[in-house]
Amino acid sequence: MAIDQLTGSSSSARVAISRRQFLTGAAAIGAGLTVLRYTALTNGPGWHQTVLVINYDEWGGFFDHVPPPTGPVPPADQAAGNEDGLLGFRVPCLIASPFARHRVSHIVFEQTSVLRMIEWRWGLEPLTVRDATANNLAEALKLDKRRLGIPQFGVPVGPFGAACPTAAAPATTASIDSDIWQDLRAMAADFSWHV
Repeated sequence: MAIDQLTGSSSSARVAISRRQFLTGAAAIGAGLTVLRYTALTNGPGWHQTVLVINYDEWGGFFDHVPPPTGPVPPADQAAGNEDGLLGFRVPCLIASPFARHRVSHIVFEQTSVLRMIEWRWGLEPLTVRDATANNLAEALKLDKRRLGIPQFGVPVGPFGAACPTAAAPATTASIDSDIWQDLRAMAADFSWHV
């Protein structure tokens, strides 16, 4: 679905909603696309009944001091070798909605919590034991009160960067042996490193 369809406008710029945030490896471009989606939804005719979930699938490689919790393992996962039921590292999830509480939730959610909310909302049967036992993402919402005013963000959509400059000339032995590196070289030699 295109941005102009969501907002009800007839803009000449069409951006597909189904793209990943880090589409080209440039986080700034992905952030710009995410803001375009957010702006389109929050200004569109269906905003009063929308829950936008931005659910990340990785944690960025940073150390996490909290061990992954465990959950039930569906038979298909067991057949694939998942025996411990670890849910994985914590990942960010953002909810934008007129029903969203203005706070950080401390409830443990997982990716299947979104599925659990959809099943709960439309009275669908769970697909596996994993989504049947996941905490419902709707617990992070306040369904009896809507806040229709929502902040808008001015994030540029790019393009960002430019072509890489030509490579600098290789460092000479004289520049490597400058005073900055002398202490490091001496310490490495003290620890029997070949320098």
